[in-house]
Amino acid sequence: MSGKLFTEEELREMEKRTVDRLIAAIDAGETEKAKQLARRMYNEFLSMHDLYRDWTTAMLSEIGRRFGDEVLEAVMTAGVKAWWLPNLEKFPQGPEALPHRIKMFVAGLRGHLQPLHIEEDDEKVVIQMRPCGSGGRLVLEGKYDGPNGFLTLEKPQRMTYHRANFPVYCAHEPPMELVDIEKNGAPFVVVEPAAVLGKEHCSFIIYKDRSKVPAKYYERLGLRKPETAAE
Repeated sequence: MSGKLFTEEELREMEKRTVDRLIAAIDAGETEKAKQLARRMYNEFLSMHDLYRDWTTAMLSEIGRRFGDEVLEAVMTAGVKAWWLPNLEKFPQGPEALPHRIKMFVAGLRGHLQPLHIEEDDEKVVIQMRPCGSGGRLVLEGKYDGPNGFLTLEKPQRMTYHRANFPVYCAHEPPMELVDIEKNGAPFVVVEPAAVLGKEHCSFIIYKDRSKVPAKYYERLGLRKPETAAE
């Protein structure tokens, strides 16, 4: 192939971040172009999100198949410690900061690029992704199906909330709760997994008073709720 594929102007345009082009379109009053760029930016983010989602799940599957559940849980827990504990440390502390902590957590879930449903009562806030942007969509997309599918953990164990046939990606949730309890005495958020993972919605539950987190959420991790859990 001879000759250039792009003009100089086209090359410079490709260099620009989509967010910069979007802001420029808004500033110029180009509403339709701004909408087009917003949809493009969403698709760019979703493609990268799913690339890392699939890459992570493939690596976890390979670790589990080669080395077994015990090594998989150790690797999963080490990985969770590397990102979940530092994020928890960034959250503002104190009862008055709870709304901001919840908003920060929800902002993280929005990174999965799916609609959210949030409810509140006197004791807790319950958040659902509808559908789950990571583990749930893997199930919905059939990524665990067939001979080349990702790993399903057959044995009930702590890493699966003691459920059989648990998708490997979803097995990072118990270690999140475990490392938080070990470090801070009580979990900031607990997960109530859907009866049918992927087909129904899991719930992220944040108790306003962490001392009121039910004992069952400790017991499923093989722990005993402290007499006085952290608030």
